[in-house]
Formats: sequence, structure tokens, C-alpha cells
Amino acid sequence: MQFAAVQCFLIILLGMCLIATVANRMKLAQPIAFLIGGIGLGSIPALQAFSVPPEYMLMIFLPPLLMEAAYFTSFRDFRANLRPIVQLALGLVVFTSCVVAFLMPKLIPGMGIATAFVLGAIISPPDAVAATSIIDKSRVPKRVVSILEGESLVNDATGLVIYQFAVAAVVLGIFSWTDATLQFGWMVAVGILLGLVIGYIYMYLFRHIKHQPTEILSTFLLPYGSYILTESLHASGVLAVVATGLMVGWRAPTVFSPGFRIPAASVWQMVSYTFNGFVFVMIGMQFPGIVKNLSTQYSMKILIEYSLILWLVAVSIRMVYVYVTAYGVRFVMPRLRARDPYPAWQNVFLIGWTGMRGVVSLATALALPVTIANGQEFPYRDFIIFLSLMVILLTIVVQGLLLPWIVHKLTLSYDYTLLFEDWSARVAATKEALKHLDKTLTVCPDIYRSAYERVRSFYVDRLAALGDGPNTPLEPSESNSGNLHPIAEAEQTLWQEVLTVERNVVINLRKAFKIGDDNMHDILREIDLLSARFGSTR
Repeated sequence: MQFAAVQCFLIILLGMCLIATVANRMKLAQPIAFLIGGIGLGSIPALQAFSVPPEYMLMIFLPPLLMEAAYFTSFRDFRANLRPIVQLALGLVVFTSCVVAFLMPKLIPGMGIATAFVLGAIISPPDAVAATSIIDKSRVPKRVVSILEGESLVNDATGLVIYQFAVAAVVLGIFSWTDATLQFGWMVAVGILLGLVIGYIYMYLFRHIKHQPTEILSTFLLPYGSYILTESLHASGVLAVVATGLMVGWRAPTVFSPGFRIPAASVWQMVSYTFNGFVFVMIGMQFPGIVKNLSTQYSMKILIEYSLILWLVAVSIRMVYVYVTAYGVRFVMPRLRARDPYPAWQNVFLIGWTGMRGVVSLATALALPVTIANGQEFPYRDFIIFLSLMVILLTIVVQGLLLPWIVHKLTLSYDYTLLFEDWSARVAATKEALKHLDKTLTVCPDIYRSAYERVRSFYVDRLAALGDGPNTPLEPSESNSGNLHPIAEAEQTLWQEVLTVERNVVINLRKAFKIGDDNMHDILREIDLLSARFGSTR
């Protein structure tokens, strides 16, 4: 029995729900679970015909995922770690592509350097989602997370440029280093500049929309518009979306209203979750079909051997590269060493280990041309796709499953930087609010005293709860309530109890037909917002 595309799509979404439920119960990272589950779904004959055209994979899924990642990226941290980010996003991608290009022809008889460059370009850029969604950010130094997030934002552009020129070299049989260098410069410069301009113009126009659903819709149109417009100019749509996201993220706090941010965050969270899950499921679903196609040409033993070799090469290149750039560069540059001392080896190892591949590698592999200019088949096309899928599978499953254990074994010291920044900002905001209240009472002495006292007592209690520092336990796992100060934890518990009582009263009144559903939903929304303010809403 064959299903229509819509039916297949709904079955996949249902499968995602089941996979996510099982993954949560097993405490398994969802990218890993979706990938494994996708292999199972791809083994169902009725679903094997379903696929997303590869030319649409990047255009549909990449812009919003990049936009979200860039929006929440700290521009301060991105700028502070620009050197290691560029070293990884540019230098490592190029270096990996070159090593694979010169190594694979020696392992695979008949494979040319140009074809191997295609393979190297496909597997060289790590994924923007895989590592950061698997890694426990609370247990990892802040700078490591900042470098990984920054790298994953811009390395796709480098890999895609190499990929385009390598494919052209195979298809047309010609390649020019001069043209490639000039084209790369054009793609980077125009992509970044146009992305910043689009982001700036959007933030100016956003002020004039003043209709919440349209405002939220415009945030989804923005990354697609930035990507498509930039790609039409033969520049890097990836860098354009990243630049747009950084611009919007920088200006959003003063432009986006609280009434917009709350529903927009919920909508974006749902879309991002669905897109991420769908991408990893689709990666897994490609696997059974590719294995079936290649089984008539190669033995499974040979396929596994080549896959393991390529995966080990990719992991080894990254590990060697990060240690050389982290320690070797500082060794030969005393000024850099004085300004930025040698990092802990554990941090460097963690950056080296978290090189997981994902949607870009899948999309570029599946987008390979079927034939070249002379009408012959694209050399080793199915073989390249299989090796790419295996590298994605091994990096996500093997490295991903071992990542939490490695983080634990590295005995990384708990990073209090974010906690201290959070505490400092809350204290500063609370003190300034109290100053404003006192000033208001002086300027307007006839203000309602009861209102003044209620508001002021709230901020006085908050300042007392904040104490003289973050006051967190030594390990995050020692607290089940978010590393709260004991006073704040007690307050949270009381709020949740009384809000539950309120919620039950309103629901029972509706059950007794004493109030209508409209009133119930309005009151429950107010209670839910207050509940979200003081802890879990479950």
C-alpha cells in the first residue's frame, strides 16, 4: 500500500511525536532519537517513496533554523570569540575538504580529486543544531558553547562555496583558483552586507505593522526573503540570514513589545522543534534506500569499512586542528598568549569532539547532479551519498551518545559566569526600579499609597531574595528548582500552590455552568502567565 505525500507527511509527524515521547522517557537526546527513528520509518515500504526534493531542503529548512540561532546568539560573545570561530568555520572546513580530497582517491580506486573534493565539502561543515541540542550547556564552559554556536552559524557558507566549485569541476571538467577566490570574496562580502541591510530595514518597517499576527508572520518571511534575495545575486544566503538574525537580535529588545515577544516565542519554539525533528527524521529515512541501491555494487563490509575510515578521518582532522590552533598559534604569538592564555585541554577536547554533521550535509549530498556535461553519470554519486549519510549517522549517534559521558568524565568546572551576569542584571534592575518608585512618590505625593506599597514591597522582597550573590549549589544537579535562592524557592512553591487552587476554582465554576468558556479562558490565561513567571507551568 502506497500513501500520498500528505499522508506520509502526517505519518512522519505522528512518528516524531512517538519518538520524542520515548526519547524523553529514556532521557535520550532528541536529534539522536529522531535519526534512529527515521531509519525505522524509512524501512517501511509505504513511506520509502516520500522525499523532499533536495533543491528545496536548504531553502525550506535552513533559513528559519539559522535565523533562530543567530537571533539568540550573543553579539558580544560572537565578537569576543571571532578568531576561533573564523579558524573553525573557515580554516577547518577548507582543511577538512582538502585532506579528504587527497586521501579518498588513494583509498577508492578510480575516484578523482575533484570528486573527492565534493565529498570533502559535503562532510566538512558541522551542523548548527546537533551539538548544541545534545550538549548540556549548564555543565559546559560558556566560551565553549559560544564558539560552537558561532562556528555552526557561518561554517555552512564555507562548505557550500567549496561544494559549488567542486561540483562544477566534476560536471564541466574545469576549475580556476582565481575565479573561486574572487567568487568566495563576493559571496561573503555581499552576503554579510546585504543581510545587515535587510535586518536594519526590517526593524524600521516592523514599527509600522502594529498587528500581532502579521508581526509574527513577518518574522518567518524575513529569513526566507533574506536567503532568496541574496542567493539570486549569487552571494551567500547562509551568511545573509546569519547577519540578518544578528541585526534583528541586537535591536529587538527596544523594538519588539512584550505583547509580541510572548506569543512569538511560543510560535517560533513550535516551528523550530518541528523543523529540527523533521530534518533528522528525513536524514534517517534516506538510509535504507541508499543501502539498498548500493548493495548490488558493493559488499556491506566494504561500505562499512570506508564509512568508518571517513568518519575517523573527519574526527581526527578536527581534533588535531583544534589543538594546533589553540596551542600552536598561542605558542608562536606571545601577544595573543598574554591577552588570551592557553585554554584548558578539556575545553579544547570538547570542541574537537562536537563536530556533528546534519541538514547541510544531507541536502548537499542529495542535491548532487545525476549526470555531468557529457551525459555520463555523476561519478560515485550513490557512493558519496551513502558515505555522507554514514558520517552524519556516526557523528550524531556515536559522538552524540558519548558526549554526556565525556562531559562528565572531563570534570569540567561549573561555569558561574552566566549565573553571576544574571544575578548582577537582576540586582541592577531591581535597585533602579526602587529608585524610580521613591522618586515617583516624591514627585507625586498624592499617588495611591496602597498601590505604591504593593509594588514597592514586591521589589524589596525580590532584592532580599537575590541576596549578595548567585547563591547556587556547587553542581546544578543538586537542585531541582533551577538553582534558586532558598527564599525564592519557597516563594515559587507557594505561588504554584495558590495558583493551582485558583485554577481549580475557575475550572469547577465552568463545570457547574456558572461561567462561560470565554471568561474561563481569559482568567486561566492570566493565571498561566503568572504561573510561568514563578516556575513550571506543568
